[in-house]
Amino acid sequence: MKKIGVLVHALTVEYALEVLNGIFAYFKDKQDVQFFVAQTKDPKTDSGIYEYQSWNGVGLLFSTDIDLVIVITGSYSSTISTPGLAKILKKLREKPIISIGANLELPNSSFIETECNSAYDNAVEHLKEKHGCKKIAFLSANRTGSREALLRFEAYKKALRKHNLVFNENLVFEGYWEMHQAKDVMAKKYPKKESLNFDAILCANDLMALGCQQHFINIGVKVPEELKIIGFDDSTYAAQSTPRLSTMSQNIFDQGRIGAELAYRKLNGEDIPSVTHIPVVPLYKQSCGCIPLNNNDDIYRNAEDKLVHADAFTNGIQKMTNQFFNTLTSIESLYRLLDLSQTTETLHHFANTLDKILLALDIPACFVCFYKKPIMLDRGKEFILPHNAAVLMMLDTERKIRDYDPGLEFNPAKNPFPPEYFDNFPGSFILHPLFSGRKNYGYIVCKIKTSNYAMHSVSVKILINAIASNYEYTRSLTRTKSLSKLNSSLQQSNSTLDLQSKTDELTKILNRRGFMELGQKTIDLAMDVESNGVIFFADLDGLKKINDTYGHDVGDEAIKAAAEVLSHALRSSDTVGRLSGDEFAAIAVGMKLSREAEFREKIQSLCDIISKDRKFPFKLSMSIGAIEFSKDSKNSTLSDLLALADDKLYIEKRKKHAKK
Repeated sequence: MKKIGVLVHALTVEYALEVLNGIFAYFKDKQDVQFFVAQTKDPKTDSGIYEYQSWNGVGLLFSTDIDLVIVITGSYSSTISTPGLAKILKKLREKPIISIGANLELPNSSFIETECNSAYDNAVEHLKEKHGCKKIAFLSANRTGSREALLRFEAYKKALRKHNLVFNENLVFEGYWEMHQAKDVMAKKYPKKESLNFDAILCANDLMALGCQQHFINIGVKVPEELKIIGFDDSTYAAQSTPRLSTMSQNIFDQGRIGAELAYRKLNGEDIPSVTHIPVVPLYKQSCGCIPLNNNDDIYRNAEDKLVHADAFTNGIQKMTNQFFNTLTSIESLYRLLDLSQTTETLHHFANTLDKILLALDIPACFVCFYKKPIMLDRGKEFILPHNAAVLMMLDTERKIRDYDPGLEFNPAKNPFPPEYFDNFPGSFILHPLFSGRKNYGYIVCKIKTSNYAMHSVSVKILINAIASNYEYTRSLTRTKSLSKLNSSLQQSNSTLDLQSKTDELTKILNRRGFMELGQKTIDLAMDVESNGVIFFADLDGLKKINDTYGHDVGDEAIKAAAEVLSHALRSSDTVGRLSGDEFAAIAVGMKLSREAEFREKIQSLCDIISKDRKFPFKLSMSIGAIEFSKDSKNSTLSDLLALADDKLYIEKRKKHAKK
């Protein structure tokens, strides 16, 4: 079985989806191929708070088990330069690579690139000879560093020279591939109609052309009478715009199909060319004046100036209509999946429901694996693929496999697709890291039967959120049971304590000896069940002043009040003790350090209440230091943890003195 990885920046961009359609069409009937598509975004993406986690799928597709990787390089051009992408991929395991869109210049790689010189040559000649244009501007994306952008710009300059038109660098603008950015660029340069100083503009893609077109129409420029506009891509947006955009077709579907064919031939031992060129052809429509504005037929003029009726295979509107129909068939199932994802269930219950949802979504199989323990990953931090993982579930409606928590362990860096489930299982798959926030749990692999990647990507995103949520719920139930056992054990320990020798006579809470004995048992038991907790070190503020001013009897009342405050601020299951004259300590199992500020406010509120109720001639207050502990803590002895909490208390006391 040949295993092929496909890297794509995002599954919401028409260019990438059309390339994938071509790949899918070629491999659809191949019974000896598995190809895995990963939507990766990029390592520094600002799309979504935690979408940087998507990049972790790249490592999985560069694992030992994958035979070849297809990179849809053109899909990354708006966020990362081609050399930048190559530099990142070069750090990974060396694989045969087919790059679609540009040359990555990596070992053992081939690439597919559009040949746009002839198309730009024809477009400039067309604008000059047929429409009388003499000043032809260019809206580029050169600053992205994309090779595609640079090639289109060079083709534009060559065409100007060939047709004896002057190249004016003041008529070259930067658009960064995006519609709104292009619109803003042109608005700054040409705020009024009177400032327009060119009669035609070629744009490096359709989105920039449409942004340009919107701006000039808004300021009163007539398109195409006063300004001719030609884009690049033959996108659905171009087919639906008003006026319909003249553009250039780079045969995106064929790029994907040919890329898949080259990959298949290479894996069958054939020699393939290092570079394959795809010809670009111009399609002259309304925005350059070749089709009347009142003609709503889907027609264009070709490079030979012949009138062509678009057929169902090239008609962008038809493609979009089909996409919508495919989407509508999944809406009800997607709605049910959203509903399922919002319920809090155990993973076992979730798996029992999921198979019906997958069937309705036309996803015949879903494979979920978890790393040995979740990985906390911040933006910009390198993700190192763990060598230990286990299968959480495999649901396969076609082969009637329904394994929940089978416990199969494997090394994802070597083989992310265990042969027990993936051998003799040809087809197309979507791979996605399984994460929630900063926490990366593992990954999910879904088999798909249609090329509706945009809808499938939404389904998978909802799935990973639901699985993460239900995993945490299942884990919390397990922890609750463990804590229940812990509390029971602590209560038993409490009952066996020699209360007379281990209870503080004044405050009736644990004395130092009792606290240190029970406290260490508390910490040991918490670590045994992999729970965390917080150690508090507290003291009464100004006890010496209270004793000197009001007498030691009042001081004792203050100490008793402080013990009550600390006990009431915590739970009955927490451990509280008096260590010395005005020093107290507490252990709160299961509490997070993030609640420290809330705890401080509660302490102060209780101090205010008890001061008022007991009519103290002073304002009762306490200072607190806190430290968190867990099974991963460097220190596990109570004395060491108390010392760390005491350090925090010292900092708190110093801040209070500084304010006086």
